[in-house]
Amino acid sequence: FGMAFEYAGLSLADIAVCDSRNAQDIQWLIQESDILILGGGHVPTQNAFFRELGLKELLCGFSGIVMGISAGSMNCARIVYAQPELEGESEDPEYQRYMEGLGLTELMILPHYQEVREHMLDGKRIIEDITCPDSMGNRFYALVDGSYVLCEDDNTTIYGEAYLIQDGEITQICEQGQRIRFTGINYSGE
Repeated sequence: FGMAFEYAGLSLADIAVCDSRNAQDIQWLIQESDILILGGGHVPTQNAFFRELGLKELLCGFSGIVMGISAGSMNCARIVYAQPELEGESEDPEYQRYMEGLGLTELMILPHYQEVREHMLDGKRIIEDITCPDSMGNRFYALVDGSYVLCEDDNTTIYGEAYLIQDGEITQICEQGQRIRFTGINYSGE
């Protein structure tokens, strides 16, 4: 991370990891931080940990940068779509595919699209047989690695290759080297 932060003109003096070993210190860690990185992992497990921490409430008034990676980016949404990823999840009637997130963006993000679109789970194609049916009445934004979403003030912009999965259809909405800016839930490409 150090070189990436330096390239962006940000200094990195110290790193603190928050997990179950020091969760009681989360309020202090946030107050002392300028940048929070929400790492990857299993979306529902991370979501439950964020709820246990009260992270959504703790982020109110946080003026620093929040960076989500993989599951961390998914859990930044107001409503999180937890695309099934472990064996049995797609067939489990108790598995919650939608849950409350941190509310940092309205976009339901699906990372690693270049990999996931080829995967099978529980004998089904993850995208065509699971995600597309789940997209009825919803909008999922599938990003390939290297693409990202930037939320700044009231502007939300996707940079790089991205796809919209909505009402069972998959449409490429942005190409590598391009960006698409959102106003509300509408967007305009640049």
